[in-house]
Amino acid sequence: MRYLVFAAMLALAACGARETPSSGGTGAETEEAVAGEETSIAILAAWMRPHPAGRDVTAAYFTASLSEGTVDFLEAAEIEGAERAELHGHFMTADGVMQMRELGAQRVDADGPLVFMPGGRHLMVFGLPPVAEGETVRGTLTFRNAGSVPVTFEVRSMPPEPKIDY
Repeated sequence: MRYLVFAAMLALAACGARETPSSGGTGAETEEAVAGEETSIAILAAWMRPHPAGRDVTAAYFTASLSEGTVDFLEAAEIEGAERAELHGHFMTADGVMQMRELGAQRVDADGPLVFMPGGRHLMVFGLPPVAEGETVRGTLTFRNAGSVPVTFEVRSMPPEPKIDY
């Protein structure tokens, strides 16, 4: 039940995005000038799937929100110990086949969080030694204005439960 509530919250948060991977766009919005704006980014619910047996690729997810400022762009990600990490999204082809491809810079603004979740935007992590449930992996998300933001990914099979304050 909690997973369903979390999934619904993430889906609603993602609805406000200006560009969604499933719409067929690149998600890149680099035309807008944001140079020089001071921003601060909060990273929540960062997690990574354990490696599938025999593979050196996995996926990572998180939510990025502006703590300060009006707009910024996530431009890159690094995961300690990995060869590379790429911003990816799922797209529907003209013949109805779902595919993944690399995205450009991703906008985070005051209208809502930037959500990376299963079935949508995600980090593809290549060349990382196997990780298992319960471990943590450190990384860095690079934003155009906020710069390098450290993040710790929990390795888990399912998304973390949302933290709800009553």
